[in-house]
Amino acid sequence: MTSRERVLRAVEHKETDRLPRDFAAEGPIVEGLRQRLGLKDGAALRDYFKVDMTFLGAFYKCPHTDGRNVFGISSHVSSDGKTVQVDHPLSHAQTVADVEAHHWPNPDWTDVGSMKKELIAARQSGRFVVCSSWGSIFGETYRLMGMDNFMMGLIIIPEVVHAIIRKLTDFFLEVDRRIFAECKGLIDMSYHGNDMGTQLSLLFSRDMFDQFFAGPLKEMTDQAKRFGLKTMMHSCGSVVEVLPNIIRCNYDVLDPVQFTAAGMHPAQLKPKFGKDIAFHGCISAQKVIPLGTVQEVREHVKEVCQIMRPGGGYIFCTDQAITRDSPIDNVQAMFKAIDDLGY
Repeated sequence: MTSRERVLRAVEHKETDRLPRDFAAEGPIVEGLRQRLGLKDGAALRDYFKVDMTFLGAFYKCPHTDGRNVFGISSHVSSDGKTVQVDHPLSHAQTVADVEAHHWPNPDWTDVGSMKKELIAARQSGRFVVCSSWGSIFGETYRLMGMDNFMMGLIIIPEVVHAIIRKLTDFFLEVDRRIFAECKGLIDMSYHGNDMGTQLSLLFSRDMFDQFFAGPLKEMTDQAKRFGLKTMMHSCGSVVEVLPNIIRCNYDVLDPVQFTAAGMHPAQLKPKFGKDIAFHGCISAQKVIPLGTVQEVREHVKEVCQIMRPGGGYIFCTDQAITRDSPIDNVQAMFKAIDDLGY
């Protein structure tokens, strides 16, 4: 099978010659592996690990010259290289008029031409290609308002939260439409990122998911389906409570299936939801890869694959990008285990 065929069959809950694979790691891990294995670059490393997927996000030509991003949010890079948000431009919004007055991004800022060049190269690689606007209606709302204001706003000023989500949804829908139309035949799956879970539970109630987010998310997935694309929902943490709702929003794949979050163990998810949605992730980058022994990594990979492979519906990957403090030996052991075990 080609990589594209392999992922597509898995997403459609069909058996494959081997499990499709993905790989995500912080820069120091990629560089450490590249040097140890004597490989030219990150692309060569992905080939070495037989990675089947490529992810691309939207490219924007942001007109702001004062450090704000396309949503009008300012940030700076800390001494350890992390991007830190420094303001919440809608933190004082109390009315829909306040929302309307914000300088919202223009879909014309989307650099579809540059994206198309990258997507052509991705398609030529033979991998399964994932690309969209990211569709982060949840994340951008709380980044615009501030988390405390957002959480209180769900109860106190729901009309303001709805208005922000509407603005974001309309923007993401139009960006996606332009990308999908201009790059038809180059994309296999749309990808939306909305981290709605903590280690223990949802950040809000299941009813609130339906009230605020289900409709807009389904608008985006329905549009992707009209372009013939598969759909993936990203959410860290425990989202098992709302997984039936995510399925009703027309998502084909859940990512990253955080192994150590409450209710997210593969043995709980696969029997109950495995016929309705595929899974991407499950290998613990929170505990096993950074903290385990090589043998524990091997046993963990075996456990997850034995549960997830039957009947298709699984893409092998860690449940987060592998952090820079993880042992290189464990990263290699993860991929060696899946080879040795015949998955």
